[in-house]
Amino acid sequence: MPAKGRATASNATAQSREDILNARAISTLGAGVVNAMSAVGAAVIKKHRPALGKSPDWFWHMFAKCEAKAARVAEQAARDPEACGDATFIEVYAAQLPKLMASALESHEKALKAK
Repeated sequence: MPAKGRATASNATAQSREDILNARAISTLGAGVVNAMSAVGAAVIKKHRPALGKSPDWFWHMFAKCEAKAARVAEQAARDPEACGDATFIEVYAAQLPKLMASALESHEKALKAK
């Protein structure tokens, strides 16, 4: 793992917000990691385009929360002594973001049907 490390939320206020991936955190990531995160995000958005069309504000809010949570989980995994740094980060992020977003959409659909 790079010496400069990763931080998805550096202060208490940012850590209490679930939808923040701060600029400092992104600047500590390598260019390849940021590109991979962008590709995964684009694939998730494309997959759930109908949901985006139905409720764009909700979708973007939930996407931001899921993206930040996936990054936090990936960061923790990448810090493991047995991990391969950026490769582990990308692998975990790519596995988590689609699952988190699918779960959020499923919960949202159930809530809408319950009304």
